[in-house]
Amino acid sequence: MIKRTRIYQAVAAALFLAAGASTPAFAVDVVEIEPNDRIFTDGRLTAQRLTVGRDGKVDVTGAIGVTDPAATPLPDVDFYAFDAQEGDLVMIDIDAGMKPFDLSVRSVDTLIAVFGPLPAVGLQRENNDTLATVPRDEGSQHIGDALIPDFRVPTTGTYVVGVSSKPRSFLEGGGTSSTTVTGTAARFPNGSYIMRISGITLPVLVQPINIDIKPGNNTETYLNPKAKGTLPVAILSNRETKSPASAAAFDALKVDPASLTFGSTGDEKSYLRCLKAGLDVNADGLPDLVCHFDNELAGWAPEDLEGVVKGKTTDGKEFKGTARLKVKHKQSD
Repeated sequence: MIKRTRIYQAVAAALFLAAGASTPAFAVDVVEIEPNDRIFTDGRLTAQRLTVGRDGKVDVTGAIGVTDPAATPLPDVDFYAFDAQEGDLVMIDIDAGMKPFDLSVRSVDTLIAVFGPLPAVGLQRENNDTLATVPRDEGSQHIGDALIPDFRVPTTGTYVVGVSSKPRSFLEGGGTSSTTVTGTAARFPNGSYIMRISGITLPVLVQPINIDIKPGNNTETYLNPKAKGTLPVAILSNRETKSPASAAAFDALKVDPASLTFGSTGDEKSYLRCLKAGLDVNADGLPDLVCHFDNELAGWAPEDLEGVVKGKTTDGKEFKGTARLKVKHKQSD
């Protein structure tokens, strides 16, 4: 059985794509295959990779085993992978596993653990109940819902949260001590839950680049936001620099044209086309990419002096460039 986990994605994926960084070497499954009892299966990471919001939080709705009260309970582990930086103080909070008495729903007495950083799967932390000393407004709402309130990330990298049910316990390597889901020790073996992971600091995801609006033409003209026509924009390649903000080299010919947006804020869907061949627009010996955008769809405001391009490369790295619009305003005459 394949179980698709609902992920509430606040923003674009927080994969570890800081400028110059590479994506992890291991493969990531997009669905979790049940029954699942190991973080890695045949060399593949059997965890759902989470997308963390810019507020450092991600919410997940999942289920251990079956949720139908009439169904036979199943041994199950859910695994979730996320990226974090050294020093982050992360809270992993399970809620709604233990539910008010209701014969139409199942309660699950959750167990959670943290492994990593990958590719190692060392057991970092484990918990099966909310600590009595943790205020309810700072953690799980039921003592039977697991909570790790203060996992301090030891090393920047990818970590995995495992979720299962008592009386099981996790082992080094991501396995569990048993598959017990019946008997008096397993009163609440299966059911749905909500998990929040918070306190994660995102790496710098967007690489700053240089662009040239109306390349080869520095003449200032009046801006007419409603004018029909196109605006050419050169997306400029650059070599590796010593500046921490843009240390990575940038190859404009690796831009995914379909990802491009351009205009007053950079979020305007004004893309029309890009030239197929690269042109060395700024004579630095590197090929640049010249693209055309719809002027009217660029959403110009009368006071705009600059334009913004946003996009992604073909390997998923985000970038942003800002440049002079080369306009003059009538009130300045």
